[in-house]
Amino acid sequence: MKIMTTAVMVLLMGMATAPVMADAVEQGNSEQSASTQGERLSGSAIRDRVMGHRVTGAMVDGSQYSEAYRVDGTIEGKDYTGQSTIRGDQMCLDYGSGDTTCYQIRMLDDQHIEWLLDGEVVGEGTISSIQ
Repeated sequence: MKIMTTAVMVLLMGMATAPVMADAVEQGNSEQSASTQGERLSGSAIRDRVMGHRVTGAMVDGSQYSEAYRVDGTIEGKDYTGQSTIRGDQMCLDYGSGDTTCYQIRMLDDQHIEWLLDGEVVGEGTISSIQ
């Protein structure tokens, strides 16, 4: 009788923990899908991954760009220059008009980023070496 009681208790305990385990699996899946969408870069990660590189891409308005982001903060485009700074976890760009726009950057994979403004994707780009 004691063996049967123990078996029933183990069975009931398994049934009681099944919903908890299912929730853990579901949470793990949602966290995994969030991480596959990319992660926002910290200020130091922006410095490491973007500064000292060229980014070529397009903004949601259709404009194309190819800019070198020098380590000293200089931005070099085809026919223009600007200045970039890191403020917190954002990269701020100023092209000389006095208007500075600060973007969060989401890394999609080793070479592809998204530019975020107020949490919304406003552009994308591919990181490469400065040549």
